[in-house]
Amino acid sequence: MRHLPETGIGQGKMSFSPVIPGMAAAALYLAGAWLLVRALNRNVALPTRVCTAVALAALVLHAIAAYGAMNRLDGLDFSLSNAAGLTALILVALVAALGVVQPVHGLFILLFPLSALALLASVFLQTGRPPLAGMDTGLAAHIFVSMLAYSILAMAALQSILLGFAERGIRAKTRSAALRALPPLETMERLLFAMLWVGFAALTIAIGSGFLRLQDMFAQHVAHHTVLSSASWLLYVALLAGRHVFGWRGSSAVRWTLTAFALLLLGYFGSKFVLEVLLERG
Repeated sequence: MRHLPETGIGQGKMSFSPVIPGMAAAALYLAGAWLLVRALNRNVALPTRVCTAVALAALVLHAIAAYGAMNRLDGLDFSLSNAAGLTALILVALVAALGVVQPVHGLFILLFPLSALALLASVFLQTGRPPLAGMDTGLAAHIFVSMLAYSILAMAALQSILLGFAERGIRAKTRSAALRALPPLETMERLLFAMLWVGFAALTIAIGSGFLRLQDMFAQHVAHHTVLSSASWLLYVALLAGRHVFGWRGSSAVRWTLTAFALLLLGYFGSKFVLEVLLERG
């Protein structure tokens, strides 16, 4: 049964309430999204410095809220909503850091509202499931690498959406402000495959470490997660091989990237949704 976060001492309760920092961070994310949309509507350059400052301020508050939501007195809560909030936190941090050297600020247009939604879910939709108590170093490393892989590949998926939008606009010969705000097509494509290679490497380590810890996938309720994550890994292999051998690019790269990430999303968050929401209600 879902409940609002609460404070106090006792089993299953949080060390402090994440509500105030979470709502403040969500407000900053939405303000940043509004600034970007307004810039596009006015046909002016994206306020990259302002949006980076907004992202950094929101990240601090987001991290505080995520710590409050996950850190329960009886262990760490890696529920579906908290996993989504943590993934959003890592994703915003990656884009903000990469934005120092690469033109990826356009990703904030999609990322800011999604992060606000994920953060609010982690703050207000706690499931009350048993937390992870006494986590060993191997499990902690596996979770960290897995979250990092999901975040990098989510960034690649968002980049592929912008790439597909730009390619369609160029083919249709449109001259929208949004299209002019994006980097050149070749730059976007180069960044996409750089993200894919790094994310694929992290995913390979995550899946490998997961198999080392696997004893009985059915007893551990990870059968769907294992099958879908492995299928996603194979699609990423095919995409990167197709890029190297056949020179896949443009719409082909976008379709393969989004399909592979959809399987990965289903493998992790879909499995957690079934276990924590559907089966729990049943």
